[in-house]
Amino acid sequence: MALIDRVKERTGTDLSDTELQSMIDAIAADLDARLGPTGEITVDLGDLDDPDARYLKTLKLSRPLDVALTVTVVETDPADTGAAEDELTLAADDYRVLHGGRTLQRLNGGTNPRDYWAPLVSVTYTPLGNAGIVAARDEATIKLVHLDLSYRGGLKSERAGDYQFTLGTDPASEREAIIDALATRPGMVMA
Repeated sequence: MALIDRVKERTGTDLSDTELQSMIDAIAADLDARLGPTGEITVDLGDLDDPDARYLKTLKLSRPLDVALTVTVVETDPADTGAAEDELTLAADDYRVLHGGRTLQRLNGGTNPRDYWAPLVSVTYTPLGNAGIVAARDEATIKLVHLDLSYRGGLKSERAGDYQFTLGTDPASEREAIIDALATRPGMVMA
């Protein structure tokens, strides 16, 4: 079920799809800015100022990659030209994934054999456990939309018979609590 449909079902709102999607997009942008993006990422590895970087046989990824999904590795040598002809997209047999997806080892027996990594390597991949992060973010998005829709200037609840009302807490603190719960999830890496 699409996220917008889940939001409509759980909040019971009568807002238009356009308005709800705007709210969802704003929340997603805020979560991406604060916690880092979900989905496929690209990291550039290599130290152009270190002359010994040309002799690295392994590269370390800060977030382990999901080997079941597509991985693209592009070497650039020399790294300072920016020319497309200096880039080489590696085949899957040019490197090996080790240590649960945290390490890439360069192989000298693949389609593009080489003893060491090029000075600049770009790796595009989906981090391991991404599906769980996306599900948690969807749930947090639903809660945040519900919070935005239900906030009535400090009024948390109200009753008609024998009139009663309760003032709510600050919505900003409730919002932060929802986002903090995402940030403290095991396996979540702050970007």
